[in-house]
Amino acid sequence: MKILKRVVVYVLTFLLSLSSASFADRQTVTDFPKAAVEAKTLLLTNAPSDGSALTLASMQGLLANVSEKNLLFRAEKYREWLPNTDAELIETQPDGSPWDLAALLSEFAPFFDGYILCDDDSALIALSLANPKNSIAVLPEFEKAVQDAGLRMTADVRGWSDLQLRRSPEFGLLRRDVAFEQPLSRAPRMLDYAVMSGAYVWYDAAATRAEHTNAYDLGEYKTVSSVSSLNACLIPADLACNISVLSGFPSKSFRQKTAVSAPDGGRTVCLMMSDGDNVQWFLGSYEGAAYYGSPVRGQFPFAWGVPASAADLAAPLAERYYGKMTQNDAFVLSLSGLGYTLPSKWTNRKALRDMADTLAQKMEMLDTHDLLVLDDGGFRSRALDTLLTQTQANGIFYMDYGNYAGLKGKMRFVDGKPIVSAKYRLWNNRPNCSPEEIAAAVNALPTDPKNPDSYAFIIVHAWSGLNEKGEFIEGGNTMKAVEKLVSGLDADTRLVSPSQFMERIAANCG
Repeated sequence: MKILKRVVVYVLTFLLSLSSASFADRQTVTDFPKAAVEAKTLLLTNAPSDGSALTLASMQGLLANVSEKNLLFRAEKYREWLPNTDAELIETQPDGSPWDLAALLSEFAPFFDGYILCDDDSALIALSLANPKNSIAVLPEFEKAVQDAGLRMTADVRGWSDLQLRRSPEFGLLRRDVAFEQPLSRAPRMLDYAVMSGAYVWYDAAATRAEHTNAYDLGEYKTVSSVSSLNACLIPADLACNISVLSGFPSKSFRQKTAVSAPDGGRTVCLMMSDGDNVQWFLGSYEGAAYYGSPVRGQFPFAWGVPASAADLAAPLAERYYGKMTQNDAFVLSLSGLGYTLPSKWTNRKALRDMADTLAQKMEMLDTHDLLVLDDGGFRSRALDTLLTQTQANGIFYMDYGNYAGLKGKMRFVDGKPIVSAKYRLWNNRPNCSPEEIAAAVNALPTDPKNPDSYAFIIVHAWSGLNEKGEFIEGGNTMKAVEKLVSGLDADTRLVSPSQFMERIAANCG
């Protein structure tokens, strides 16, 4: 995952063990929540930086289930999220300006039963109750605007604690297969989807206690490890706007292009981008010049991660990415399951099998046959064997937590299907991980296809790349760094797609 200065990645969390009082009763995720209505008209509005974002997020989430007209947030990199639909779908006000709070309230107030009054400390409680009460969440400074639109107060949760919410009768009305962790400061991002889903929303401020101690790995590990032990997955989506609206578009199945075949013989290499499970990235900057929008994409075989949720929650974007594929592009299901999780930490085998069944359905929809798995010491875990029992899965690309390439290319087989660990990691400020060093290491590998050492899965750290001076740095152009690595490979190296990589290993080394 991306190494940031903050400790916790706030995520959409699929919990297989959520009860009204504690995370105790085990249930199984069957699918991603989707809006009940496909939007036909979207009123463009800027994502506000003040407390009105709370009201607008709850408004958008509620409308996603009942109205063919909704609002669309324009925020940072998410402006072009709907490129494959009719441009007339999106509307501004008659004077060409984005819709403001007053205009949106006037337009949509009749759809709601009222509003829930809250303060900053109880805002997430109001969001949790918004769906069962069909009421928008409102801070005191915006109450008059809501009243002027004709809405009445249905609840006042000021002073409520999270424990009070969890002990209330209303908590029993919330769904049990999904919950959301998000700070109010990120509104409206992701919170619309929480309201649409009718889910529990919370934020554990204590999780950021190491924010200024350079202990990000510890913080992230504690988060994903804890959720994994609950037999659950994380969906990184804390910066994503408009998921509720996106989810209303029909789920689709996609087909990848047939990969170019490389000559037999020589050493075999598969290059793959990390962090493909990141939903907000998939909705925005994934198509930037450093990634899928790079002019060098398509010049050599390269694998891209696609989140399991893409076909359900971002079908218009998935359609765009698949539509732009070349024969040198390939998509791999990322990361570790329906979301970010450590499969070896799951304690309920039936839950894992059920997750694998759902995962296979998503792989079929996305036409993926290989999994990218990140785990902590789980290379020989039976959990990986469970994921490979699915006929849709042909192999697993394995990264170990922290180092990614710590197992240096080790491989094993499950009923003839390979599990192959990363041999190298293209990552700045790490020893022996530069484009030049990795190219030299690959060129020194044996060329006998029967020798397991002649195969190299290289994971490309998405947040490392070259700057304008050609220096390998954090935040540089990632695909330029990959291009430099590829240019240093000799003629005995075969770059192949993920499927070809697994097929050759199974045929020659299994």
